[in-house]
Amino acid sequence: MAVKTITEDSAGLPARGSSPTSTVPPAPAAGAAARTPRAYVIGMPIASAGLWMAVLAPALVVLAIKVSEITTPETRAGALSLVAGVGALIALLANPFFGRLSDRTTSRFGMRKPWIVGGSLVGLASLVLLGTATDVAGVLAAWVIAQLSFNAALAALVATLPDQTAPSERGRLSGLIGMTLPVGLVCAAYFAQLFDNAFQMAVVPGAVGTAVTLAFAFTFKDRVLTEKPAPLNLKEIAGSFYFNPRIYPGLGWAWFTKFLVYVGYCAGLLYLPYFFTDHLHVAETAVPGLVFQATLVSSAGTVLTSLAGGWISDRIGKRKALVIASAIIMMAGLIIIATSSTTDQVLVGQALAGLGLGCFGAVDVALIADLLPGSQSENAKTFGVFNIAQALPQSLVPALAFPVITLGGYPALFIGGAVVGILGAVLVTRIKGVK
Repeated sequence: MAVKTITEDSAGLPARGSSPTSTVPPAPAAGAAARTPRAYVIGMPIASAGLWMAVLAPALVVLAIKVSEITTPETRAGALSLVAGVGALIALLANPFFGRLSDRTTSRFGMRKPWIVGGSLVGLASLVLLGTATDVAGVLAAWVIAQLSFNAALAALVATLPDQTAPSERGRLSGLIGMTLPVGLVCAAYFAQLFDNAFQMAVVPGAVGTAVTLAFAFTFKDRVLTEKPAPLNLKEIAGSFYFNPRIYPGLGWAWFTKFLVYVGYCAGLLYLPYFFTDHLHVAETAVPGLVFQATLVSSAGTVLTSLAGGWISDRIGKRKALVIASAIIMMAGLIIIATSSTTDQVLVGQALAGLGLGCFGAVDVALIADLLPGSQSENAKTFGVFNIAQALPQSLVPALAFPVITLGGYPALFIGGAVVGILGAVLVTRIKGVK
């Protein structure tokens, strides 16, 4: 197998006259203690927020509205479950696979940039297809392409964190990155309530998100793989979707706990528009505005605790206690939503869930980075496998939600999700190797 060597470019190109200094991909600046470049600290979270905005606008509002336009009230829940579930399954497979390809990319522009740029552009084109679809099959096809492309970009983008940052700064930067999901949610919901048709709701945030992502991609200093690795075989391709929990038990427990927490979170997130209309009997025309309000209050709490949680975990040198507490707070918010009889109560539950989500997202990323193998040769692949823990619930929850909603309504779905999430919080105690 070819030896992999890495250099760092100065403007997206391989450094001239550079020579390999290590047989494994080094930490930022070859493991030096230098601080993370300010341009990266600013640009990477903005790019992450842009990608999340682009992919979450359809997931949050557009899919539900588009499906409602082309189906009947009796069939829309099942149709949405099909589209959301298949799309989430594609995201589950795409993220680690493209992460693995990113780890092996030998482009002169870097390991990550080609995937960030290509994924963003193809993703934007798929949103145009989504906005113009006239049947469920068209919506499904467009959403599958969107999930493939945006997850390719996200997998490469998140891998730049261990590439570019020193361990002592990962909590703070993970806090910034954790903040980007709620910021993307707010921006997506804001754009959605500005327009009255699904095409604009999908394409406008997608275009803005793609623009800021491309701006970052063409400015940050990427790592360059200078020797082509051996071709992937079937076993290595399959290995893109897992790591051995017996070899890395800490990573195994971290994956399982994240999976269970996001099962709970997705139970409340995916069906919030229908909870408003079918349970609280809100007019459909008011739903985009209410989703924006709910997203805004949730994200305000998420931004606050994302920044604070990452900073605190760096200062005290402990991650697990913060992960446990934040997961329980998330699930408490979900229980409040499930028992709501007014939209104001929903907003209170959303705010509490947001407070928990911010801290959980920030500290969880830092915890995973601390558990990564020392070689750092497959950072993107490993983060991609962890993204399965976040993406798989988006596929499983729709598959399980329909019978649960039929038997017990949306409150039963939300409370059941909260119970699963609390179990995930408890299992954080099984993680060894970090405090």
